[in-house]
Amino acid sequence: MRRILVVLLLAVVLAACFFLNRALANWHYVVPAAPGELLYVSTFDAFNEDWSLYEGRLSAEVSDSALRLTVGEPVAVPYSTASPHFADFDVRVQARAVEGPENNGFGVVFRQIDPDNLYYFLISSDGWYQVSRVLDGDSRELSTWIETPHVNQGIGAVNTLRVVGRGDSFQFYVNDQPLLLCIPDNPEALSTYNWLDDVCVDGAMRDTLVDDSIAAGRLGVAAMTIQGSETGVVVAFDDVLVYGPEAG
Repeated sequence: MRRILVVLLLAVVLAACFFLNRALANWHYVVPAAPGELLYVSTFDAFNEDWSLYEGRLSAEVSDSALRLTVGEPVAVPYSTASPHFADFDVRVQARAVEGPENNGFGVVFRQIDPDNLYYFLISSDGWYQVSRVLDGDSRELSTWIETPHVNQGIGAVNTLRVVGRGDSFQFYVNDQPLLLCIPDNPEALSTYNWLDDVCVDGAMRDTLVDDSIAAGRLGVAAMTIQGSETGVVVAFDDVLVYGPEAG
């Protein structure tokens, strides 16, 4: 009887250790965000160990004091994130496409947990912007590509991108100009924008995205090739600044 009790006790302890290890593996310290406080800076001059860097046809490498993302495959979205986790944030980053077609995509990754759970805010060198989400591996455009005069167009042009996240609310800016999103009335519907008539089809243009799918995660940058366009997109990112967001 004593041997059976010892075996049962060991089984309980092992099970507890297993579940505790799983819980700790999924736990991350979330940086507290006092309004207006500078929380994180990266100029890619030093201390680049925070960032996920890799080589290959899809690469993220630091060169000439900038983080360069290279997209050498069709319809691909490589990204790089810094290690700190944020819930509320006000992130700004400078971005410059240096090679490839103007029909590209590049911008900010936010609340990234893993490749299957993250958000993107992207612009293109020919003057468009988009917001999307990957949740449990399922990718969805939350606001489809919309043209704007606020993007500095052309390869080599510098654009400042900004995302402000407060709880389940997000706002987006390019070159200090706020952007409107095409949000469908039905949350399960596709975001559809008729650019000829400047109309969000079966939805409304809103200045704030409300989505509570991912509560916290890493911040970073991304670049992409568009279906039907050329590969060889190269984008340089610099001066990543993260502040605590001011009250909305």
